[in-house]
Amino acid sequence: MSKWVKIVAAAIAVTALVILAYAVLTPEEDTETSGPGMGSHMSYTTSDVGVIAFSISAVVISLMVMLLWKEYEPLPPNMVPTPPPAKTELVAEVKPETPAAPPPECPPEPHPSPDEAAERNYLVLRLLTGDERAMFKAIMDSGGEALQKDLILRTKMSNAKVSRLLDRLAQKGVVTKERYGSTNMVKIKPGA
Repeated sequence: MSKWVKIVAAAIAVTALVILAYAVLTPEEDTETSGPGMGSHMSYTTSDVGVIAFSISAVVISLMVMLLWKEYEPLPPNMVPTPPPAKTELVAEVKPETPAAPPPECPPEPHPSPDEAAERNYLVLRLLTGDERAMFKAIMDSGGEALQKDLILRTKMSNAKVSRLLDRLAQKGVVTKERYGSTNMVKIKPGA
């Protein structure tokens, strides 16, 4: 399909160039300002100027389509998320002499099931750009959380680039960054 879009764009560009050349090379003689014994004066009519402007626009748009058109590319198999490993929760033994904790003011957010989290993460991956996608995938492969210094080693990107990508992901609301010693702890935001 991409091949045909580019062929049609090229045909439109060539046609627009021919129309542009004709409009520019064939101005009309201006009879109002030229009189007997005076040299003829050539000028463009309003319709000529409109045709020239339209032709230039058509050429520019066609060239942009030819150069920038890309077909949808599905995620490569190595980018398809795997469900995060199930985490085991430790249950603390409650002693009778400890006072009960006050009830929370807001009910806790429900944690999505591993299947729901994997599906949501897959959708997030499809909406991110190349480097953002690679960074999000690296966090997913680390079980949903990772240290920033580990992401630098895992992705083989510079410290500055990793920092910029994590800031963009945090700005988009898909990860959280918290200070953790001399580095940051990055976590995939649940329910984002």
